[in-house]
Order: sequence, then C-alpha cells, then structure tokens
Amino acid sequence: MKFSWLSNWRFSLLPGLSVTGMIILIRLLGWLQPLEWKALDYHLRLRPAEATDSRITLIAITEDDIQTTLNHPISDEDLSALIETLQTYEPRVIGIDIFRDRPVREGYQRLVQTLQSFDNIIGIYRVGTNTTVPPPSALPEEQIGFADAIIDNDGFLRRSLLGRSDEQNNYRFSLTIRLAIRYLADDGLQLDNGVRDPETMRFGTTEIPRFRSNVGGYVRTDQGGNQTLINFRAGPEPFERITYKTLMSGQVDPDLLRDRIVLIGYTAASVKDFVSSGAIAGVNPSLVPGMDAQAHAVSQILSAVYEDRAFLQTLPDGVEYTLIFISGLVGLTLAQWRRRPLVHFLVIAMIGGAGVLLSYGLILTSWWVPTMPMMAVFLVNAAFLYPFYQAQAQLRSQLENRQALINQTYNTIHNGPLQTLAQMISTWPVEQPAPDALRTELHRLNHELREIYETMQQESLLPTGQLVLGGHQALDLQMPLDELLREAYHITLERHRDFFEPLLKIVAFEPMDDSQLSVDQKRGLGRFLEEALINVHKYAKDTTRLTIDCRQQEGYNTIKIIDNGQGMKPENSAKLASAGGYGTRQAQQLARSLHGTFSRTDVNPKGVCCELRWSIRQAWWRR
Repeated sequence: MKFSWLSNWRFSLLPGLSVTGMIILIRLLGWLQPLEWKALDYHLRLRPAEATDSRITLIAITEDDIQTTLNHPISDEDLSALIETLQTYEPRVIGIDIFRDRPVREGYQRLVQTLQSFDNIIGIYRVGTNTTVPPPSALPEEQIGFADAIIDNDGFLRRSLLGRSDEQNNYRFSLTIRLAIRYLADDGLQLDNGVRDPETMRFGTTEIPRFRSNVGGYVRTDQGGNQTLINFRAGPEPFERITYKTLMSGQVDPDLLRDRIVLIGYTAASVKDFVSSGAIAGVNPSLVPGMDAQAHAVSQILSAVYEDRAFLQTLPDGVEYTLIFISGLVGLTLAQWRRRPLVHFLVIAMIGGAGVLLSYGLILTSWWVPTMPMMAVFLVNAAFLYPFYQAQAQLRSQLENRQALINQTYNTIHNGPLQTLAQMISTWPVEQPAPDALRTELHRLNHELREIYETMQQESLLPTGQLVLGGHQALDLQMPLDELLREAYHITLERHRDFFEPLLKIVAFEPMDDSQLSVDQKRGLGRFLEEALINVHKYAKDTTRLTIDCRQQEGYNTIKIIDNGQGMKPENSAKLASAGGYGTRQAQQLARSLHGTFSRTDVNPKGVCCELRWSIRQAWWRR
C-alpha cells in the first residue's frame, strides 16, 4: 500500500492551501496593511546613510528662536527680514513652509514688497476638503503650492501629493512640485506629462511613478490626485540645517545657501507643525517637522533627475500574489519534510532569516516586495502545520506497517492451511459423496479464509472510526450503539441467509448509553455480536428460534444472543468456559475493558445464551 503525496492530496495539500488562501484573502481585505507599512518603514530606516543632499538646506525656526527672538507666529516684519537676508546668499529657490494668508502684526507692506520683488519665492496654501487656507495674496499662481499631506490610516506619512484639482476643478501643484519646477528650470528641464504613463509627471526623461490603489502593501486606497510614494533619504543628516538665529547673526557658510533650494519652516515643538514618519533615521518612530517631509519629497525628485536614484518600485499585483502562493508552497513542503523538530525549526529560522535579508536587500535597491504576507504564509504552513503533517506521516507509516503485517499473515495462511485446504478440495474424488455436505463446507471455508485478507485490507485503509464486517460493508462507529448493533446483525444474517432466513427471530435493539465508550470498544461490541451469530450458525444444530436482546436496563447495558439449538455437551461447555477459543478470549477481554462480565450458558430445555453485560456508571474506566 503506497501513500504518495499526490494521491493523498486531501491531507498533503488541502490544509496548506487553505492557510495560503486565507492569508491571501486577509491581504485582499486590507488587514495586513498596517504590518506591511511598518515593515516598509523599518527597512527604510535601517538603510545605510546616504550623502547629505547638497541641493537643499533647511532654515529651522526653533523653540529657542521663538522664546528669545521671535514670537509665534513670526511677524511679517521678521519674515521679510529673513527672506531678504537669504536672498543675499543667492539661493536658487526659497520655499516658505509657513502659512501667511493674512497680515501678522507689523511689517505687512514690507512683506508684500519683498514677495513681489523676487520670482524665486514659493509660498504655501491648503486646498484640502476639510480646511482651506488661502495663499499669500502677493504671490502669483506660479509661485504658490499647496502643502496638503496624505496620512495613512495608522497616522504615518508615506506618500507625497504632487497635484490635484481644487473645488473649482482647477488643477493645482504642490509645494514639492513648485520647488522642483523652479530649481530644474535653471538647467533647462521643464515639467511635462509622462511618456510611459501620460497621467504622471515628467522632468526630462525622469517620470515620477504614480501611486495606484493596490500598489505595494496598499489595498483599495484612494489614489485621487497625482500621488507618489516617498523614498525617504536614508541617514540621520539627509539635509543641511541652519537655525534662524545662526542665519540672522551672519555665522553661515555661503556655500550652504548659494544655488540651493532653501526651505523655511518651524521645528519648535510648541508650533506643532509635524507629521509622523517611521522611515526617517534618528528620530523614529516619531514626529518629523513638516519642512523635513517636504525636503524628502523634493529631494527624491531631484535625485532621480540628476543621479538616477530610484523611486520606490513595486511588483504587479499578479506577481505579488504569485510570490505569496510560492511562499505558502515552500512552507507546506517543509512541513511535510520528516525531520526532528529541532532540525525542522532551525531550517525554518534559516529560511525565514534569509527571506527577511532578501527583502531588506531589495529595499536597498528601492524594491518593495510583500514581505509580511510571504513570511506569514510561510511560517504558518511550515511551523504551525508541522505537527499535523507529522501526525499524518506517522499514521501513514503505521498503516503501511499494518498492511505489511496483514500481507505477511495472509501469506503464511495462504502458503500453509489454504494450500492444504485447496489440495483437499481438488483431490476429493468427484464420484465420492461428501457426508453431511462436507464438500460445500470446505468450499465455504476456503472462500471465507481468502475473504479475511480483503476485509482486513479494506479496514486498514479506512479511517479509524470505521468497522468492516464480512461482505466488505463499512459501518460508522460514530452512530448510536443500538443502530450499530442492528446494522451488524443485518449484515451477518445476510451473509448466511440460507441458515437464518427460516428461523423465527425475536429482535430488540433499544437505545443504550454509549457516551463513555471508546471507538475501539464500540468496534469490539460490533464484532462480538457478529461472532455470536456466526457461532449460532456453526454450532447450534436444529435451531428454529433466535432471540437478540440489546438494551439498557437498571444501570447496565446488556447484549444477549439466545438460540434453541442442541447446545453444548457439559464437558465441552466447562472446557470452553475455562480455556475458550479465540472468540471466547476476545469476548472476555472486551468484558474486562468494559469492567463487565461475559457468559455462555445452556438454556432449558435446550439452547445457549451468550451474554455481555457492563455497568453504565463504570464505562469510563478504559484501558
């Protein structure tokens, strides 16, 4: 008997495929998004530090500046002075990441004049559906960009909104794009539509990949406007940073400002101009000044244009789910690999570690792969299903050993008694009559001996909760005991119809308490009834009446088989009671396992009563 992996597919494939399908369904429902986002942040944060971007400098208004020099919000007078000071260093573009939709204390006219004097200043506004903040009125359309941020459901920033339509259906650009447009224009690069994707933005040959609803670990996410994933610049010091006080005191290296993008913004905790990011090294997971987030978004565009630094790239949906499915198959195969638990879990740890390192290596090349669902389906299949598959393998081994024993036993019978019996039948002279139908009985015995092999083989292939009686009919041992006995009764009588059909049969199968019986005990009771009926057929000569009484009464379960045949001679009855044949010994062993009694007694005026009786209260004492 062979149990190949494919032929036993329900046990080999179905559990693992079910787990794989469940993980895929969980991902399709979006329940793995938070884990995949965290994994992305963690890997981005662990990357080796990149060189500081020499094209961007941050002017930070700190808490110390507010407490000692400035008030909050910074007045128009102080903001004008700051911009005018910066212009002396000849920056290429200045981004003011501070809302200025109305005058703030003194200096408003000076600020208006300053803003209108330079074409390299970019101001901000907000066009969000919840809150709208107008731009500085002194700046033209091409010198303003919205500062709306897209925050994921876990409160963290991972995407940059580059463009969108406002409520009047006018298309607007973000501060990020305005800064990039102004900076790249000096090198002859203009903003245009993409070539591969006409809906995206392009500078020269560099297209900014558009965010899609199901990109990477995202599931059915709003892709409104023109969004892109932010490939944050790695390292604790991605940009040069100068405080307001340092700048205004003149203690600044001019090269840190000349021909650069200069971003002005708050870093003071009291202002609360922060976003959460888990991907920026040094301060994570924590709050990051909004100015820093803008710098990362601009930096990735400039770095892609000038150095071919990659944007975050993802695989097509079909490829991602194929990788998840393959990971499940690897775990499934490993779970069925018959090795000691220690070796097994060491292999799991090695493969899991290699998978994590591979995903980290891919992040270093800016590829985001579905690490979390791949690891989840691999670990569940390889680790949690391992005991199940090992139990199945052990069961298959036991069945194979059982089949080998059956084959060996049958071969012994076949090469010994069966050959002798066959020789007796074949050499019996045809012309010589067989006394008392001996020839027929010999043929029947030959058939029954050969049938034993097929019956034992069939039962060994069935689940443990099955009983196979003669005729290869299988009974479910989960059925109530009275129904099981009734079925065993009918099957046995059908096998020997010629004998039992003429008899007067008095039958009672009443409900019995089998709640404490094991499967093996119920199997034994079915075989006990079969053996008792066969004994009637073999030994109860001149029988005309058969009584079967199976019932629960006065705290006991009782099975009685009574015939009115010739019965047994006293000396044979005593001998059978003391020593007993195989069937008797099996009945006595069953009675002991039930903590009951078995008896075979004569009935007046003639006949035999075979009875098995056990207490319902003690049925839970099992071997």
